[in-house]
Amino acid sequence: MTALQRLWRTRIGRLTLVIGAVAAALFALSGLVSAQVALPEAVSEQGDDIRALFFVILAVGVIVFLIVEAMIIWVVFRYKRKSDDELPTQIGHNTTAEILWTGIPLVIVVVLFFASFFVLQDVQAGADSDEDVTVVDVQGRQWAWAFNYAVPLGTSLAESISNDPAQTEIMLEDPSLVVPFMTLKLGVEHMRVVARTGDVVTVERAVNGTVPIRHSAGTLVLRSFNGTETVAEGRLQAADNTPIVTVPVGQMIRFNIASADVLHAFYTPQFLTKLDAVPGRVQTLWVRITEAGVFQSQCAEFCGRDHARMIFSVEAMAQDDYDAWFENKAGSAPEPVEGDFGGEQEVEQEEGAVGNPINGQNLFFAMGCNVCHGDQGEGLVGPTIAMTVVPLDRVIQQYREPLEAMTAFPPDQISDEEIADVYAWLQTVERPPVAQEIPSKLAELIAAGG
Repeated sequence: MTALQRLWRTRIGRLTLVIGAVAAALFALSGLVSAQVALPEAVSEQGDDIRALFFVILAVGVIVFLIVEAMIIWVVFRYKRKSDDELPTQIGHNTTAEILWTGIPLVIVVVLFFASFFVLQDVQAGADSDEDVTVVDVQGRQWAWAFNYAVPLGTSLAESISNDPAQTEIMLEDPSLVVPFMTLKLGVEHMRVVARTGDVVTVERAVNGTVPIRHSAGTLVLRSFNGTETVAEGRLQAADNTPIVTVPVGQMIRFNIASADVLHAFYTPQFLTKLDAVPGRVQTLWVRITEAGVFQSQCAEFCGRDHARMIFSVEAMAQDDYDAWFENKAGSAPEPVEGDFGGEQEVEQEEGAVGNPINGQNLFFAMGCNVCHGDQGEGLVGPTIAMTVVPLDRVIQQYREPLEAMTAFPPDQISDEEIADVYAWLQTVERPPVAQEIPSKLAELIAAGG
């Protein structure tokens, strides 16, 4: 008589077999095998390493499970008591068995530890020093994604600057290349140009969720631009604008991931890894994609009401296609601009500008300006524009011929007078404090014992 037949002859045995068969059928029919157990096919070199490690650990786990279960079943039937008078022989100590059941798991754990350690080292390893790298700055915020790229501006810092966010006046070797609304990039820090007076450029530091960092004289200044594109039909119902991050196949990609508000997570299932977007930090994810295609992605950290709709797509292109896309998206280099803009003198002149704030507020929402700049002009994907110090004529020019990713507004959509109304309303809205000032104020309170 087989073990299965002996198990079937008992009531508990029959119940166990029936429940097991029903559970297995439900498990298979529900599709959970493919949806939850099987990993997606990796489309990156790092994902291949993670996938291989997963199946090694899974194989070890299955082998250990089968051995343990087989021994349990063998003990149950081998030492089953047939009557109250028959008791199995009691064994108090077995040195060989104790060494085996301690030593074998220890060896397995040590082997898996080192295998995981070396795979993690490979996954987190950056590009070689002489290797071309595509850098994408990822900004997560409730509840959208923005993907920024950068190209050399053709100038560099004339003097060093500290990591103090209060240092907002910087010197460039050629400041005539900067214009209002332009976002400068030094390393991973972003600075938005606010004003220029003579050789002094006033900036708002550490925008787009980055942090202020010390930079030495001679540091190359890049011109950051928003490379986010969208697809009209989202993966979720009512997700009309799914952001797309565009990257090349075969080249190492560095994602600099930051958050402007709360904790998010940058997650593409086919990468087989994710990285959190943490407020006040910039974290780096290295990926080399091996296949062209569009890969659905999402925020994998609960971040509030619309977390489920915080989705995006990764579009991987062949290198030639990506180069053409990048050249078209980056546009031509800016022409030198003579004179000053946004200085104190211009601000005083603009304070008396004619405009209807009430109509401007209505237009601000009717034109959808709040979608990018926030309901109070505090800045979202777009820059902070409350109490802007940029002169009105420059603002009108930005509406007509926008820099970066802003949509152009022709005169038949909004007139110069109506732009002046919006401008007048923005002058009445209090400018929010710079986010980086908050930690410094907390530090002052702690130092003072407050």
